[in-house]
Amino acid sequence: MNQHVTSSRLRRCTLPGQLRCQILCTSNSPHLSQIYTGFAMLHKSGEILLTQQCCNQDHFDASKPQHLRNAKDAHVLVIINNSGIRLYYDCHDSFEIDESAASEVDCYFKRSYAQSTIPASFAAKVFSLGMNYEVYSASPDKFEQQRLRCFEEEPDDPESLQFRPSIKNMRAAPNRCLTRRVLFITRAWDPFDVPDRSEQKIAERILTNETRSLCVKLLRKEFGDTFLGGFMHSDYAAKNYADVLLSDDEISKKENYIELLRQYPICVTTTGLHGSIGWKLAEYVAFSRAVVSEHLNYTVPGDFQEGKNYLEFHEPGQCIQAVHELMFDDILAYEMMLSNQAYYFHYLKADAMIRRTLQIGLAVRNRQ
Repeated sequence: MNQHVTSSRLRRCTLPGQLRCQILCTSNSPHLSQIYTGFAMLHKSGEILLTQQCCNQDHFDASKPQHLRNAKDAHVLVIINNSGIRLYYDCHDSFEIDESAASEVDCYFKRSYAQSTIPASFAAKVFSLGMNYEVYSASPDKFEQQRLRCFEEEPDDPESLQFRPSIKNMRAAPNRCLTRRVLFITRAWDPFDVPDRSEQKIAERILTNETRSLCVKLLRKEFGDTFLGGFMHSDYAAKNYADVLLSDDEISKKENYIELLRQYPICVTTTGLHGSIGWKLAEYVAFSRAVVSEHLNYTVPGDFQEGKNYLEFHEPGQCIQAVHELMFDDILAYEMMLSNQAYYFHYLKADAMIRRTLQIGLAVRNRQ
């Protein structure tokens, strides 16, 4: 029932007056970059007046399951100061919500949202946030600079400063003239890199790796030189999946990968960690690509539909069939590109995502 607050009527509304919003920032995780960027964009456009309070905290919680011990690195609280509305953003990969946080806020926006997993006591305040990916302002704004100072972050590789995934370069318009080619660059997750990972989570990683490996093998066999893909190089991948490694790992660097996204109109993605919707799907949508995706375990806002925004598969053989459809049906592929462009502007673009959550927060408060 709470999802009806996200109706098209709300999406067409502008924010009332100039809201004063305060971000209470305890992490600068890339998982939160889309949230921070959206608020900064709304501040720049004059729709909100933004302030930020940073506090460097260690979120490690040994009492939680291994995969949730650092989950709060991907959480952030925002207060609408005009009315004291408290909005909580949870961009962690897994479906679990932080119940202690949920009990103290007006709205809890969850990246990996599945209504069936939300405790009944929180069902009225937990909403689907949407797809997640790394994206920043075109240049570091004052809020990002404050976070960098607070968290004393320095890039591990100075060359990484040469490319910044930003709101300007992380999107593209549909292009019907692109040569029909298929892209699937992925990674193998080491199931055993943490000693106390649960058997269930080990099995999840193994299944993810095997599904990705078989997809790469079948795509290479079926589409030959019109397919580019494979596993990014790592010690684990080299030891266990040498036959599906990328021929040149340089192409997996962010800047090179993004350039490939501009050239390859058909893109494949599989399930991410903890059953999540991976960052790749969000990137594909932002670049208006035609998408083939493994079944989505979580719900995203709006009218993102199988057959319209992506073709779905449940096993690698179906992946090949779906790619064939897009390779040889020009109308289907182009209409999908147009649909994904529209979805990007309404739901995925950072300022649109945050504007929608602010509208929901105000609507929820008005109902109380």
